[in-house]
Amino acid sequence: MVGELVASGNISDSGWEAAFRAVPRHLFVSRFYRGDANGSAVIDSGAGNEWLAAVYSDTHLVTTEDVRSSSTAPSLMASMLQALELTGNERVLEIGTGTGYNAALLSERLGADQVVSIDIDPGLIVEARERLEAAGYEPLVAVADGVNGYPVAGPYDAVIATCRLDYIPAAWLQQLRPGGVIVTPLGAGVAVLRKTGDGAEGEFLPNPAYFMPLRHQPEPTDIAELIQVALNGTGISRPHRFDTSMYRDDEARFWLDLTQPGVRLVTVDGVALAFRPDGSWARLVDGLVVQGGPGFVWDDVKAAHEGWLSAGRPSRERHRLRVSSAGQDVYLVDSSESRHRLEPLQG
Repeated sequence: MVGELVASGNISDSGWEAAFRAVPRHLFVSRFYRGDANGSAVIDSGAGNEWLAAVYSDTHLVTTEDVRSSSTAPSLMASMLQALELTGNERVLEIGTGTGYNAALLSERLGADQVVSIDIDPGLIVEARERLEAAGYEPLVAVADGVNGYPVAGPYDAVIATCRLDYIPAAWLQQLRPGGVIVTPLGAGVAVLRKTGDGAEGEFLPNPAYFMPLRHQPEPTDIAELIQVALNGTGISRPHRFDTSMYRDDEARFWLDLTQPGVRLVTVDGVALAFRPDGSWARLVDGLVVQGGPGFVWDDVKAAHEGWLSAGRPSRERHRLRVSSAGQDVYLVDSSESRHRLEPLQG
């Protein structure tokens, strides 16, 4: 597996090549789940070569039946780890312990005493500790809400997250040393930021990235309730120009996730629904969009998509991100003008 990652250029750093060769992925993926029309099937060591071949392939594997945790494709893991630009002496905070595999790679590269890994799920933490110990690593692994970082073990030279966010939490910047690096999924991409003063600036990796969202307490408005309101609510109706298919274009979705954070899409009985935590909702059916709640969520999505089209359909490589106490600014490399401001979510 590592040989293929090196040959393809996904691993170019000899230090990370050595770490990937040293850490046995099968200890961290003792089972995984595959879903089909008939439900999910568990694949474990009892499946022999089928299990082992999948574990040592460049494949994203779901490791809990309820999809709470997974093991990211090694090529994407390598890209994110290399983006930290570690020299070997840094202290790193990982947000989202998951299986523990990423923490093991960091421990192999830096030494376990330089690695702190947190997850909000106590069950995942217990299992990850057991796997890490079996592999010979004992980093600090703790139950904590990733939005708050882990101040008692800081400050850190780098923060890496393995879960999707819509904004960069202020706590991460506060616990990061000057010049420190943040590598995190943001929307449908991976942001690489370096701390400057009390803020941070950076760019995005070229890789598309779709991670499970960071779980955070307190929970936003109950999603099941929002879905029912969107399905049955009475609101303002009009013909729509764009439907949810624009989210199937990777570059368009990247822009939309950055400029319309918090918008979530689901399809129920063939009806496309959009909603966001403030309670705004939209229902798209029969060429019409019906909207309700405190805002017009689909109007906002439509305006953002039109902005992307008018900007020439910019790819993710052209985007830059600036984070400060005032919020998040997304802008293009060929423009000094900020295109969109993303205010941090509260809580």
